[in-house]
Amino acid sequence: MAKKGDQRMDILFDEWSELRDIYRRNWPKHEFAFYLLQNYIQWKSQEQTLNVNIFSLNGNWRNDGTFVLKDGFEIYFYSSEIDGYGSYLIRLLKLLEWEKLSEISMDYLGTHHMAVTKVINDNNLLVRSSNMANYYFMAKEQALAATSLPLPEGFSFARLTPTKHLDYVYNQWPLRSHISYEAGYGLLNRLLLLNESVGLFDAEGVLVSWCLSDQTGAHSDLQTVDSHCRKGYGRLVVMELAKRLARNGSDSKAYVLQENSKSVKLFESIGFHKIQNLHWVVINGKEVKTPLL
Repeated sequence: MAKKGDQRMDILFDEWSELRDIYRRNWPKHEFAFYLLQNYIQWKSQEQTLNVNIFSLNGNWRNDGTFVLKDGFEIYFYSSEIDGYGSYLIRLLKLLEWEKLSEISMDYLGTHHMAVTKVINDNNLLVRSSNMANYYFMAKEQALAATSLPLPEGFSFARLTPTKHLDYVYNQWPLRSHISYEAGYGLLNRLLLLNESVGLFDAEGVLVSWCLSDQTGAHSDLQTVDSHCRKGYGRLVVMELAKRLARNGSDSKAYVLQENSKSVKLFESIGFHKIQNLHWVVINGKEVKTPLL
């Protein structure tokens, strides 16, 4: 429960790097927060007009790093508080203006699920979808040491661009039914514009498989066109992206929906190891409540 006098206070952009560096400690225990903040620091540096806000509870973020990041319809958060109940995080989340948010998407660690459940239920928010994912990790050293698999004759890798590939990628995006067109299309556009990606092209230059990196720095949106499935192309683009990220100094991670058995098998066979669970929840503003369990 929020306490009398609690305030939601902005963390200034000039302070984001200091907040990020709190999470270098005990590496890689808090790498989710580190890479999330690192990604948004890079984005904000490239696009100063980016409408992203990071909030703290009463300005006390230096104590335990508790923060909430709001980027349009997406909300991210993290805390290293040690009481196990997420008390600071709950108090901060309660200060968001939930009634003004028509669509909200949240990716968060299983350790924060108790806090999120309380906030959603206390605010009578409508849960549109709730999914559990395996959270996989691969250290950059492991990615660099892995042997690169040979490409089929005439095939090549290239980074994707919004101008050439956005419509094609969006129209085959399995998650487009989970969020609105405006939100989903805009998200993919930004990922292609600002983040690393890998596309596999056949000898005629046709895009047959691809993997993006998302706002948290994770591998995302792995897809192979139906006519080229079961040829090992997904493995090729995942490893190529891991190597490109590693050469830039970043570890690799991925969130794979637990029911997606093919992707689970793929990432585990490559050498990613599961470190915990991640929740992906999409909610709407105050309506008849669907409890989050």
